[in-house]
Amino acid sequence: MTMHRLPDRPLCQERLRLIFPPGETRLVSPQAAAAVFVSLYVATGAGPRPIRPSTVLWMSDAAAARTAPAERDAWYGAAMRSKRAIIELHERWGVDYQPWYADNSREPLRDETFRGWLRYGAIERDDSGPTTAGRPQWRLARAFADLFDPDLDGPALAASVAAWQDEHLGTTGRTRIAMARRLAQTTGQVPVRLPEGSVRLLAAGPSSLILQGVVEELAPRLLGQPSLLALSESRKHVAVVDAELLAELGITLDAQRLLPDAMLFDLATQEVWFVEAVASDGPVNEARKAQLTEWAAGQGIAATSCRFVTAFTSRASAAFRRVVAELAWGSEVWFLDEPAQLVRLEDLRPIPPPPGGGPAGDPTRR
Repeated sequence: MTMHRLPDRPLCQERLRLIFPPGETRLVSPQAAAAVFVSLYVATGAGPRPIRPSTVLWMSDAAAARTAPAERDAWYGAAMRSKRAIIELHERWGVDYQPWYADNSREPLRDETFRGWLRYGAIERDDSGPTTAGRPQWRLARAFADLFDPDLDGPALAASVAAWQDEHLGTTGRTRIAMARRLAQTTGQVPVRLPEGSVRLLAAGPSSLILQGVVEELAPRLLGQPSLLALSESRKHVAVVDAELLAELGITLDAQRLLPDAMLFDLATQEVWFVEAVASDGPVNEARKAQLTEWAAGQGIAATSCRFVTAFTSRASAAFRRVVAELAWGSEVWFLDEPAQLVRLEDLRPIPPPPGGGPAGDPTRR
């Protein structure tokens, strides 16, 4: 690893956000960027040298500005001894010492950032020696460190990042990144290929991309013989997709009723699937589930034939984090950037009462 100049912390954070999937906040935080900078600051021609979390915390603006090889070596040597040695080094340099972080912030850096990077192969941990708090054992992987070269830019940077992602992130990580870019770039209408092969255009926006994924990715995986009954870009506009099947099922749709974003029917199981595509709000919570179940009963659809899905762009999305606590039991959750996975919010079987009657755990029956 040979860099003609060091990247600054803003560039390090910019590259981190380019490399990792969205939602990995601890892997791309300002403190994570500081860890990259310090790792590169102490590196030699042979590559990154081992550090510990405190090595990052003890860096200062005054030291970061001293980039001569001898000065960087002196700082690294002091950091490997103690914080007191770093203070004395600053005194010899005749500059004030203001560390970037307090010592009590080492745990998030070690437990969340470093171990998160370790999961992706961005950092290496030396476990060969004794396990002691003071031993430096973390070292940026060389291929990862190379991505922060300030002289690597444009198509060459994009190609290098893509190559690293292909090797280290896996299918799910790459899909999440691609989906995040697609969401950011969507400006035109979204084409949705329906189960029978025709195409319907939806207005641009994340909700339409989620619906596209529901119809094209989720339905073929989840339903034995999927059919799309209706699709809605908003709850005030319901578009009938399969009027013939609706008539056969005896279902009448009223555009004024608060119907879901999509209604799917499984010809194999005779189940109706109600899907809400949530880019901001409107999940299948208990009230929404009850409302849809009541509507279905009025259409002659038994509650046992009703299934419910709330679809989001990602587990990392703000919308999911905001409403996850209110999602209805007995429903499913699906994510656009992880199309082969489904979360089931299932009710457990009730605990049978103990012999002799009375509630389980009743202290009066011992």
